[in-house]
Parts: sequence; structure tokens; C-alpha cells
Amino acid sequence: MIRQLLTIRVRAYEDELLSSFLIRLANANGIDILKFCSSFNKSTSHNLQRSDINLLDFYPLNILDIDKLAEMVNIERTLLLNSTFIKVITKFSDNNSRVRNMTELIRKKLCYCPECLHEDNYYRTIWKLEGVNGCLKHNKILFDKCMNCSNVILYKDINSIGECPYCDFLLKKSIVKNAKDEEIDENIILSWTFLLDNSLSQIENNELALKLLYLLNEFKDVLDRDLIIKNINTHTSLPTLLQHARGTITKDKNLHMKIVLNILKERNTNLKQLLTLEVPQTLKNDLIITKKIDSVFCIAPWCSSFEIWGSLIKTGTSKKKKKNDTELKYYLLCKECGCEYALNYNDQLVERSYFISAYNKLIQQNFNNLNLKKVSSILNMSLDKTRRIIAYFTSRDGKVSLNSNGIAIDSNKLFNFIYRIKEGQKIKQIRQCNIWISYSEFLVYRYHIDVINELIGNKSEKEIDTNDLTNKRSNFLWVKKTVDNMFKNDEDITIKNVCNKLKVSPETIRNWGCNNYIAQVKQNQRSFRRDRMREDIKYKLELYLKITPPEQISAKGLYEYLNIGRTVLWRIDKELTRFIAYRLGTLKEGE
Repeated sequence: MIRQLLTIRVRAYEDELLSSFLIRLANANGIDILKFCSSFNKSTSHNLQRSDINLLDFYPLNILDIDKLAEMVNIERTLLLNSTFIKVITKFSDNNSRVRNMTELIRKKLCYCPECLHEDNYYRTIWKLEGVNGCLKHNKILFDKCMNCSNVILYKDINSIGECPYCDFLLKKSIVKNAKDEEIDENIILSWTFLLDNSLSQIENNELALKLLYLLNEFKDVLDRDLIIKNINTHTSLPTLLQHARGTITKDKNLHMKIVLNILKERNTNLKQLLTLEVPQTLKNDLIITKKIDSVFCIAPWCSSFEIWGSLIKTGTSKKKKKNDTELKYYLLCKECGCEYALNYNDQLVERSYFISAYNKLIQQNFNNLNLKKVSSILNMSLDKTRRIIAYFTSRDGKVSLNSNGIAIDSNKLFNFIYRIKEGQKIKQIRQCNIWISYSEFLVYRYHIDVINELIGNKSEKEIDTNDLTNKRSNFLWVKKTVDNMFKNDEDITIKNVCNKLKVSPETIRNWGCNNYIAQVKQNQRSFRRDRMREDIKYKLELYLKITPPEQISAKGLYEYLNIGRTVLWRIDKELTRFIAYRLGTLKEGE
């Protein structure tokens, strides 16, 4: 029926709103705009209302059957959609339904330039955008009401283009004075014009955030956090921008255009100029890897991850100010030994625990025969800290000589401790259980590495529960497949290496809940390599003893032949080192 009534065609302008074109087309054919659009209604359960006409310019795919409309008006589907803000939305995402970054930016009232209407009577796309207050072509401030009746013209009330719906006044007859230079927000208009250009390709969210940070840093090569925080004002926060720049934002969303435009306005620039900026690599390193997690390592001399780059993981705490007003940030943990670290304001690694400083004193003498108070005095630490130090090293047998009061790890108690953590019990609750002989025994289990790792893993699981589990599962399987292939191909399994393969950050891996699995496979790889190395060394040991004249056999010569230091091997495998000493000693006795 509508097809037969469309006897008159009208021209669609390149910068015209879809609603403006449809109103002009309906009016030219003598059809009510609501009746006309209802012929292409996508929903069978919802009758179109006047307010729906206004929404056509925002996201028409939810309202109209665009393919049917395109066929009816003999205009390509793409050209129709280009008359809406979909073309802005798609520049930031492949997912057209992600429209949140445009909310609050679409006007409900008409703002217009009378001189533009005098030249061509249609409503421009850019007029419907918040912040656009002038016409650069005619140097006029946009009218936001009818000059005749002084009413604000709502889009939902528009029946005819160029006329006030309340008094029928021709809007092109409005008298406008020239605007002063400072009255028109030129950068906002240029930014929207740039975004509405059909030739503009997709804008990557992380790149946009990175360039904004460079702008807020006032083009300095070195990160100045205080300066960025000052320049951000109240529009957003530094952590939020950093998350966008790193691609580690918790929820799958883009930077809101309102944030971007407000920052650009205050910094007196526009989007086109922003996107042409080249961010220096030094600042990228500071912004994207500000905490340099991959460039720090565990400094506990007894740890198997000692001085291994990227051996620390983030615990979740970003920043905390101590009582003496010193600031620590980016809290870190070594999952091999349980030592805790953080970065100070100068990005230097500092120990938050006190085990390393105590270790340096403990290895200098034998503490076996000293009581708690004497050890506390020598270490210059409180009794409670000293108890924890003794418990820590007691749970790591052989690291230092300490009087452990005969406490040894009971596998059943260790399992009980870990099980209670899994059940959600707090450390204070576990401390009050009646299974402990003493507080000192409890501390030995409290600082066992399996308990420490379970506490970190339990925290990660709680974080996962607050996120989209479906996406988490999908991302987890992606990480799992990558890690399993790395194990199969005998590639070093570390957080850093997994991140490099997947092109994501360590924060993203943690948010996906994959740290525990990576740590587990890494441990399996370590055990596999240790077993393989053990067999290889035993083979070489017997070969060395066979091919070397008895008078030339020595521990030094053997370790040179094995191409590994005795101290290094001792850290990796004490039993194997003892076996080598035994074989050398047995051979000498036989002589």
C-alpha cells in the first residue's frame, strides 16, 4: 500500500539525519510520518510511538526493517545507516550493539542554523549532538528554540522539516547575529565532524586512551602522574584511563565519548589532532608497563625464582600509604617462596615482608641453641615478627639453622588448613581451631608455601565470581590451549611468555582467573624438566666416572663436566647433589 503511494522521491543529503529524510519523504507523499514508519516496524508486538521517530537517528536497527526500507526508497542500506550515529558507534567497536559510549550525547531538542535551512531545508546530523553550539560555515550560534513562540522544539513533536510544530513559524526566517570567536566550541564541532566522516576507519580504544594520557601529560616523555590527575579534572580517573590504555578494563566497554570530548575541550584540541599524535616509546613503557612487573624479580637468595625476570605476580592491591606517609604501590608476591614486595614512589622494588632481611643475619651464625628472646634481640625485631620468621623458615626445611622446637609438617594438618581456606574460612578462624599444639605450630602452617598460594588463589576465584562467567570460561579455555601447547613444545611457561603469545597484559590474565592454571602447568613443567635433568645428570655422572682416570676425578672437575655449579644444583635438587657427593665418596673409598 505504502509502495503505491510513494509517487514522489526526495533527495537524501549526505549530512542529513535519517529522521529528517523520512519526514520529508512522508510529507512529500502526503503520508503521516508515524504511519509511514509503522510500515517498516521491526517489532510485531510494539506499535511505534512518536518518541520512536526520534530514536531512529540513534540506533534504527532496533526499530525499523532497514532492508525493507532501503528497497522501498531505492537507497542503499549503508547510505541509510550512514544518516544515523551507527557510523560513529562502529568506529569504536565491531559490536554495533555497544552504544553506551554515545549515551547522553544525543539531543532531544532541535538546535538549528537558520541560514543553513535557508540554503537547504533539512536537519543536519551534527545539530543533534550535545556540545555542538554553532555553525562554522555561517559563523552563527545555533538556535535552540522557536524565535516566534519561544518554545523549545522537541524532536518527537516534529511533523514537518523547517517549521515550528507549535506555531508553524518558518525557522529559516529566524534572525541570527554573528557569533564572537570565543562563543562557538570549534574543537567540539571539528571532533564530531571528523567522527561523522564516512572515510574514517575504526578507532582502537586502547590507542585513544594512550593518546589522551599523552595529551594530559602535556606531551612529556616521562610519566607525571600528578600532572595527569590535575589535568583530568573530574571527567574520569587515572586508573580508568590506564586500564583502557592497557586493555585491562574489567568490563567490556569503550571510553565514553563524553569523557573524551570534555578532555579535548579543556586541552583546546580536537579528535583529529589527538589521533595524529605519536606517543613516545618511553612514555608508552611508563603507561602500559608502568609497574614494570616483567622487569622485577624475586630477591630472596634461597628462592628457586631468585633473580628470574617476571617471577613476581600482582596481589591485587594497587596503592597504600603507610603510617610514616611513605607510599607503596603495586603489591607483588613470589609464588615460589611467598615473599611479598611492592614498588615505592620511584618504582624501586622493596620487600614488604621481613624474611629476606632476617635471612641475611640468620645465615651468619647457628641459632639452634638460642631462645626466642635472644633471636629477637639479634635480629632487632619484635617477638611476634621473630616467631613468624622462625615459622617461615621451619616450613622451608634446610634454608637456615633455627630452633623449631621439634615442629614438623604434618600432611593431614596441611590439608586441613588448605581445605578450610577453600571453604571460605578466615585466617583468624583457622587460628582458633583446636588442632594446633601452639601458636608457633599454627604459624609454621600459616607460612607454608602451599597455604600462601591457596590464599592468593582463593582471592582470585572471588574476583572471577563478580564477572561474566561465560566470557571468563571462553578466555580461560583460550589461555589453557596456549599454555598446554607451550608445555607440549617445551617452551618456558611464565605469565610474561603467555601474555606475549596472546597479546594481552598480565592484569588481563589475572582478571580471567588463569594465574592458578598457568602456575600449575609451570610447576608440572618444572617437575618434568627436573626429572629429565636428573636422569641426564646421572647419565653424565656415570659417564664421567667411567672415562676419567681415578686420580683425576674431583668434584670440581665433575661439575665443570656437567656444566652446572654445585650451588645452583643444590638449590634445584638437594637429593641429587647429595647423590653426586655419595658417588664420589664411594669411589674414593673403593680406591
